[in-house]
Amino acid sequence: MKKISLIILVISLIFHCCTNVDSPYHYPESKMWAHKVNDTAIAKDKSKKFVGLEVDALYSEYQDKIFVGHNIEDTANNLTLENWFNYVETPSQKHFWLDIKNLDKHNAKNIAKKIVGIMKQHNMSDNVFVESPDIKALKKVKESGLRVILWTENLTWNNIDTSSWIEHTKKHIDELKPDAISEESGMFELLTECFPEQNIHLWQTSMKTNEVDTAKLKELCRNKSVKVILIDNEEPIEY
Repeated sequence: MKKISLIILVISLIFHCCTNVDSPYHYPESKMWAHKVNDTAIAKDKSKKFVGLEVDALYSEYQDKIFVGHNIEDTANNLTLENWFNYVETPSQKHFWLDIKNLDKHNAKNIAKKIVGIMKQHNMSDNVFVESPDIKALKKVKESGLRVILWTENLTWNNIDTSSWIEHTKKHIDELKPDAISEESGMFELLTECFPEQNIHLWQTSMKTNEVDTAKLKELCRNKSVKVILIDNEEPIEY
């Protein structure tokens, strides 16, 4: 009897360990996702063309709601994230990058709970990333079962020396173990050189729709470490 109980315990432990191992994300074939889809009409249109959408959002503690918007004044539009998803075509089949602008360690649990609730409404399982530079906040989000993107500092924007940036970023990656790291496309070479084992998400704010930049965009897509590139184009580019 004791032997049987021991076997059951071992099997249970093995099952528990296996179910708690972080599974790899099944990225879609297209690496080009729509950038800043902060409007219902845009969400409806681009969800028909892109496999992934990025949306900016802010949490209101007073109203206990997540609003779509890049800046606090955008919340005057009164568009909640919950309502925004109603305009996305087949959200269970799409991929989402949520840039929560005011995510912190104090509101992280509430935000994560609301996102999980929205996912259940739309039969979504494992297709949402939450992005932030806040390590402590992302840890709480990760504990809720959501995938997280670590927004890394930009060398040119913050005037940081390269060695300090590498050390600082590595420390944060080791501490958080994010599902992906993100940065502006100008940081591509440094990110892929220093952290090739990471899933890298980029946005291409410095690029236009001319022939030269389109060629550069295609080159970025061919890199194995780069999993997502946010673009402002009306539809994805073949590469």
